Amino acid sequence: MARFRSFFRIFPVVALAAALLALIASGAAAETGEAPAPKPPLVPHALAGYKMSPTVNDCLTCHGPATAAKAATKAASDAHFVHRDGARIDKLLATRVYCNQCHLPAPDAKPLAATGDRP
Repeated sequence: MARFRSFFRIFPVVALAAALLALIASGAAAETGEAPAPKPPLVPHALAGYKMSPTVNDCLTCHGPATAAKAATKAASDAHFVHRDGARIDKLLATRVYCNQCHLPAPDAKPLAATGDRP
């Protein structure tokens, strides 16, 4: 029991030290001019029922390079189709197949009205 008491006595000190280190690190990053990593855009609609796999990706129905203009949406960026070595491929990179791995629905995202909303 004494072990637990001593742990809870030092826990606030450890938490404060961690917070101070994080604050110092963020200040050091600001001084060196390092920009925070860009965040992927949020999805303005719910993703429930969307299929995402190496063979089927419902997001590309509206956001594929060939369909975005017709659907009046933003196309997936070239980063989703270009290897690190600069070679462009015609399908999504294997690391970019699951869109919701990076792109999360906005907190107020509502489902699209009907499947007819998709081109």
